[in-house]
Amino acid sequence: MKALSIEKENTICLKHMPEPEPAPDELLIKVAACGFCGSDIHFFRGGHVQKYPIIPGHEFSGIVEKTGSAVVNFQAGDRVAADPNIFCENCDACKSNHQIHCKNLSVLGSLRDGAFAEYVTVPERCAFHIGGLDFIQASMAEPLGCVINSHNKYEIPTGASVFVMGAGTIGLMQMMLSKKRGAAKVIMTDIKDKQLAKAKDLGADVVIKSDEHIFDALKKIAPEGFDIVIDATGVPECVEMGIKLVKYAGKMIIFGACPAGSSVTIDPFDIYFRDIQIIGSYALEKTLGQAVAMLKSGAIDLRPLIGRVVNIDEAAAVFHDFAEGKTSNKLIVSFFD
Repeated sequence: MKALSIEKENTICLKHMPEPEPAPDELLIKVAACGFCGSDIHFFRGGHVQKYPIIPGHEFSGIVEKTGSAVVNFQAGDRVAADPNIFCENCDACKSNHQIHCKNLSVLGSLRDGAFAEYVTVPERCAFHIGGLDFIQASMAEPLGCVINSHNKYEIPTGASVFVMGAGTIGLMQMMLSKKRGAAKVIMTDIKDKQLAKAKDLGADVVIKSDEHIFDALKKIAPEGFDIVIDATGVPECVEMGIKLVKYAGKMIIFGACPAGSSVTIDPFDIYFRDIQIIGSYALEKTLGQAVAMLKSGAIDLRPLIGRVVNIDEAAAVFHDFAEGKTSNKLIVSFFD
């Protein structure tokens, strides 16, 4: 089969590899679509937990090609998406329903071969039926599941003001879900005009290009701050600014992945005196089913977020453009015509 392979840090290529064989509890899935994620860049650059060589790709959909002997709820021909996080369900974290902190966690695309390939295997417990949902949207269920996981951790009061830093795919999903949950006004910032235009088209109430005057501009919009501030940039300076822009009794959501070892300056008295909460949210945690349900029902339509769809033969070259920040909107590899 054709597959992308990260051979070592900063080295990716297209190669032919043997088709994987499913274990008794696994599905062999013929991949239909797989999306590029910022985490793939971390794996590519060696800034995350991974092994080499590795087939990246963890946002995907496809068709069941073959089932292991112990599989119960799926059969060949089923259309599926899958949670890339494979939990042991035996450790203390799993037993307390904090599976993303599983002590034996295996993740597609970083610790186990992923879905930038014609075929991938996953345990049955990770797979979800997608029915007639189109494969491209279904491949975006994983990042939507991550956003849903963050929203499950706090309430958005009806009529609240929400400030989202970063208007990339994740930031736009954060904005769309905030609107669904009752936010009266969502303000977004980004350094790219194209992303801000997309945000405005999709329902953001105010968009502002981020520059050296951004803090003052935001204070004019919300002198008391915002009820909810969400960082979708992974830039420490943005996190630090965001905390200062949280309204009294408000919440700061740290969703973007800042570099390991980075730091921000926080005045603990300020956190105490303004009675604010800082909430971290890592990946998805048993929320892929919720994402699939939202997409199947039409409650959220992610198709406007799609930027470019390429084939596997183009993927290695496009991956370099993606890693260098030269692409816009969601970038997806389609394996079907």
